[in-house]
Amino acid sequence: MPTTTETLRDALVAARRAHSLVEMASQPVPAGFDEALGVQAAVARELGQQQAGWKVMIAPDGTALAGLMAGPYLAPGDAYVGAADSPLLVEIELCLRLSGDLPYRPDQPWTRAQLLDRCDSVFLGIEIVESRLANWTGVPLPLWVADAVGHGGYVIGPDLDASILDDYAGHGCFVSLDGETLYEKPAVHNNGDPLVPVLAWANRPREAFFDLRAGQIVTTGSLCGGVLAPGKGEIITKLGSLAQVQLTLR
Repeated sequence: MPTTTETLRDALVAARRAHSLVEMASQPVPAGFDEALGVQAAVARELGQQQAGWKVMIAPDGTALAGLMAGPYLAPGDAYVGAADSPLLVEIELCLRLSGDLPYRPDQPWTRAQLLDRCDSVFLGIEIVESRLANWTGVPLPLWVADAVGHGGYVIGPDLDASILDDYAGHGCFVSLDGETLYEKPAVHNNGDPLVPVLAWANRPREAFFDLRAGQIVTTGSLCGGVLAPGKGEIITKLGSLAQVQLTLR
């Protein structure tokens, strides 16, 4: 009988290749986060995905987690094509470009200053969250992690001054679809400091399947939560007066 990892790997690989969705109720749930990360790694290997970027987060129990951002990577003005009937969420984020490796080193935790020393820039990133799981509202977190934390695609926006990591709260987040405002509130990060989840992953208590390496991007988490797009069309996002990114959902 196939293992949980094999069953989920095959279902998620097939869904990504076919640009389709998997019924969540028909899939086993990983026993924990380690198994979920193992599924994610197996899917990436089967699809030949490159380790180009990561989304990081901290689970409610304090566990540091990461999701491979395999793309597509888009420029402002590009279109993102979602699967038929798949809900799409838009997230405004601060994203880092790594200029140096942050290898796993359990006996010498990375500091915030060392992390910043290994970043060559900070930019406005827009993530499109699109799970391969149909009806994924309320999905168990390990299953969500197995599906690369719901990553769909990423828009690489303009560079920002690194000081935004310390004073983002003074700026507002704005999202509209075809001229209709979907979200307009001050920027808020669940962990306060956007670098907290990055450091949590860099300083994870045991080796995992993924490394933080020079040349990768690491997104720090949403400043607006996940804004559901009620349909397809032109999306405009803004982080205060600092930057604007436009994209099209199809």
